[in-house]
Amino acid sequence: MIRPLSIALVGLCGVLLSACGSTAAGTQVSASIGAKSLPIIKPPAFIPGPFDGQSTPRNLALRRPLAVILENYSPDSRPQAGLAAASTVIETLAEGGVTRFMAIYLEHDATKVGPVRSTRIYFDHWASALHAILAHVGGNDDAQRQLWLLPKVFNIDENRWEISLFNTGTPLFWRSQDRVAPHNMYTSTYKLRQYADGKQQNWPYSNAYLLHKQPAPLKARGHATVISIAFANPLAPTPVSDYAVKYVYNRAANNYLRYMGGTPHIDANTHQPLRPSNIVVMQTGAATADPHAGITPESIQIPTIGRGTAWCFRDGTLKRGTWHQPNPNAPLTFLDLRGKVVTFNPGQTWIEVVPPSSRITWTVR
Repeated sequence: MIRPLSIALVGLCGVLLSACGSTAAGTQVSASIGAKSLPIIKPPAFIPGPFDGQSTPRNLALRRPLAVILENYSPDSRPQAGLAAASTVIETLAEGGVTRFMAIYLEHDATKVGPVRSTRIYFDHWASALHAILAHVGGNDDAQRQLWLLPKVFNIDENRWEISLFNTGTPLFWRSQDRVAPHNMYTSTYKLRQYADGKQQNWPYSNAYLLHKQPAPLKARGHATVISIAFANPLAPTPVSDYAVKYVYNRAANNYLRYMGGTPHIDANTHQPLRPSNIVVMQTGAATADPHAGITPESIQIPTIGRGTAWCFRDGTLKRGTWHQPNPNAPLTFLDLRGKVVTFNPGQTWIEVVPPSSRITWTVR
């Protein structure tokens, strides 16, 4: 039986119950057996983060996942703000060979996240797999309709309030003055969670997480791994160099320096390059034109419901396997070739979703 996510993976409940009993967050337990009284048991203040596997305050680890759609249009949307704080980032094509991100926040927050852009059906499906709060600015026609059919998603759409390109109509989002619209929409994870709290929608969901392991010792790590992805418009398959992705493994730090368009990918909040601990490449079926997208030119459909090949990189090594998401409300799961759930190193994970029209290459040694 496949169990929840490698963005959902096997129940966080089991991990938490072993650490703190079956009590709700913040409670204390005492009991008596015969004449003997057991001491009060207080749940641990810190537990492993469900998505990044690092020691996390209990109240943060037990929150609902928050997903924000970020654009990557070159050069107007770069550098993005808030990607470094995301626990997991999913990257794939949006249209015309341009990629887009779904940044998933749980263990950490960011005061500024963006630029925020519109959603697509496959992003909706991943948000539903997480039972997530989803923040975005509109979406293709079919993606907007799909959200009505996904009760597991709490939908925060800036378009619900927007008055004009100069007035968002809500304090949840704002437009910066240093970029041109529409590449200047920002939000804050604090603001989004406060809004979800007010709507009683920030409840914990215990089946959204990655399984983690101890990092490999230095002698067991790879020496020089490089992963390259040449994203291409599947409707006119010519790679666009601005969206070329490369990861270069650092053996001593046990992470992967991310490059975008030939240069290190910098977070505007930290002014530092992104260095995830794990990389997953999901190979999907062929992407096709989306006849129900609406007015967005060159919109595509990417078949992300079902299963396919996955390559998981951590410790400078490669583990081959498969990805599975049987329906829009089911977890996305990563399994190795023996059918066991893949485990990851603590830290940030990037998931690259790549149709066959885009080229994937790597060297592992």
